[in-house]
Amino acid sequence: MNSLTRTLRKLKVSENTPEGFKMIVEDNQELFLIGYFIMNCFSYAIVFYFLGWLIYYLSNNLNIAFAICGVGFILSCLPLAVWCLRLYNRRKFENSGELLLSEYPLKLGGSYKIHYRRPLRSGATLNQNTCLKAVLRCSEVATYYIGTDQETARQIILEKPLINQRILPDTQEIEFKKSIEIPNNSPPSLQKDHNCILKKKK
Repeated sequence: MNSLTRTLRKLKVSENTPEGFKMIVEDNQELFLIGYFIMNCFSYAIVFYFLGWLIYYLSNNLNIAFAICGVGFILSCLPLAVWCLRLYNRRKFENSGELLLSEYPLKLGGSYKIHYRRPLRSGATLNQNTCLKAVLRCSEVATYYIGTDQETARQIILEKPLINQRILPDTQEIEFKKSIEIPNNSPPSLQKDHNCILKKKK
């Protein structure tokens, strides 16, 4: 169904817990930085590989070519590694936020309680202008093929602000609770490949 914040990314499959149905964003900054570092090192390796062959061709000395390219590769990767480590240490949060739903899946005309929480990393602080905003957004998504190319069309059919509040600088955990209602006259969710209704009126 829906996105509860403007920046919400793909959610993991909901987990049934004593508190409710927990949904967590698939977000791992550590893996992203590692992948970014490896890709850039691979690019540097290709560049210095061809540069080494050029130096060897001009000097006819393999040791000189290897030494120059080896030092150049290390000096290129070292600042990148420092930058990635600094960016990782500057993160505000230790883990992804958790969204708790009183019931799942959501149905048309239903009333639900939602609870969002995300603790800050130990020692991290928020600036004075930090705000927490949440929006209930229901989208109609259609995926189809034009030849062998897959196309996806999205249309927002409902958008409703839930919360907009300032976060105090000494806050250790971002959290809010809210009751929401799904309009009874909204279009149901359909899954065309199985010809079934996923969410319908009660």
